[in-house]
Amino acid sequence: MELVHKIDDQGNTIIFKRCLGRTFDRDTRGNVSDQLKAIASFQCRTDDVLLCTFPRSGTHWVFNMARMIQTKNLQYSGSPEMMEFQDIGIIDEMTSPRMFHTHLTYPFIPKAAKDGQLKIIYVIRNPKDAACSYFTFQSKIENTCYSGNLDGYVDAFLSEEFIGSGGSWFTHTREWNTAKLTNPNLKILCLRFEDLKQNLYQNIVKIADFLEVDREESFLKKVEQTVAFDNLKKQHATSAGESELWKHLGDKGRMPIYKKGIVGEWKNMLTVAQNEKFDKVYKEKMSDLADKMNFDYE
Repeated sequence: MELVHKIDDQGNTIIFKRCLGRTFDRDTRGNVSDQLKAIASFQCRTDDVLLCTFPRSGTHWVFNMARMIQTKNLQYSGSPEMMEFQDIGIIDEMTSPRMFHTHLTYPFIPKAAKDGQLKIIYVIRNPKDAACSYFTFQSKIENTCYSGNLDGYVDAFLSEEFIGSGGSWFTHTREWNTAKLTNPNLKILCLRFEDLKQNLYQNIVKIADFLEVDREESFLKKVEQTVAFDNLKKQHATSAGESELWKHLGDKGRMPIYKKGIVGEWKNMLTVAQNEKFDKVYKEKMSDLADKMNFDYE
């Protein structure tokens, strides 16, 4: 494992771990390799649910709504246990039904998940909003993995030398898409952040159906109301949002998760030149998948 510090000609600094030729978040546990082995061999239970997202793609929003549906309880659950950052023993000891999370790209998830031994909820968000949201997040936390301006951040995001979870947004998206198409064993529900914003209740019903739980309309309507952005933001500001795991990032481990939660914020942040650069790289890397992605950008 190599800890990489990169500084560009503008003085922008990015820090990440490199392992197996891939980039990983600096906070990935230990030497990365041992953690990946522990994740790969993790013993799943048939009622487990693994939430998979690229950073800043609605992770906590979807986790809390899915957890409410899974447990039939409207209580705010805070942040999920995250496989690459957490002691796997802690996840192993969780009481069923369990729901845990990873930002990792597909090759590094548990083998049991690839074999269809648990359910996977995968959420994707348009890359421009994900990048801008991630930049804002990194700008607000202590011990940030990136310090610098948005222009340098865009360059890093569009490259493979990024604060990864086994790869850039492009690698992450491509590998998950390939897995969905080629692995018939996957028990997976794919959700789009933009679809959730447009019709939340319809997607809550999808989650309930996927988890095979009672879909009583009155309860699911309460879930819809409870996970409204402002409600979750208020709950996160209480002790329920604190986390021992993230205390080094500031504010008792209460990460600045809830920003605006809207579609199209990138238009208020990216310059014309940055947006054109983004479009050019996206076309180069994802043109063969364009008809499958079909993102809403506003």
